[in-house]
Amino acid sequence: MSKKEHILDIAEALFNQFGYTAVGVDLIRDNAQVSKTSMYRHFGSKNKLIAAVLARRHKRFAQSLEQEVSQAGTMNKKLDAFLHWHFVWFRQKDFKGCMFMHAVSEFKESDSVITQISQAHKQWLKDLLTTICSSEGDKADTGRVEMALTFTEGMIIRNEFQDTSEFTDDYRKTFLSFFGLS
Repeated sequence: MSKKEHILDIAEALFNQFGYTAVGVDLIRDNAQVSKTSMYRHFGSKNKLIAAVLARRHKRFAQSLEQEVSQAGTMNKKLDAFLHWHFVWFRQKDFKGCMFMHAVSEFKESDSVITQISQAHKQWLKDLLTTICSSEGDKADTGRVEMALTFTEGMIIRNEFQDTSEFTDDYRKTFLSFFGLS
């Protein structure tokens, strides 16, 4: 693993655990056991490091979710795979909510690059749902896609605050009902 990837791994874990503002460059440096000079050589600034973490996280997120969805056949099964992927994510030990939502809440007024990366991630998620809903030849109903995305974002937030695994079946039924499915 390159030093740059190692720094990204450490920074992502710390940002996920404690938030962007609470984590300083010195904490990342100490945990990564690299010099501050090395960090700045690779990233230039803390905000550029945050942008790199988010860009890499999006890439992993997209590859994983697209793979999950692509293995399903029908639209109904693709939507179910989309949900299943999220339910698995919610149960991961390091799940602390959406780093993209957190980035917008911390940087919306102060860093347009970080905000744009986060907004692009959410647009990608909406586009994926639109593609799934168009997978059987019909044009996706943009209103239904918007409601399903809003519902998904709500599930992410709810699971950040408490384990909602007992409601998985209820979430699934409600999510699929946006598309007239059960």
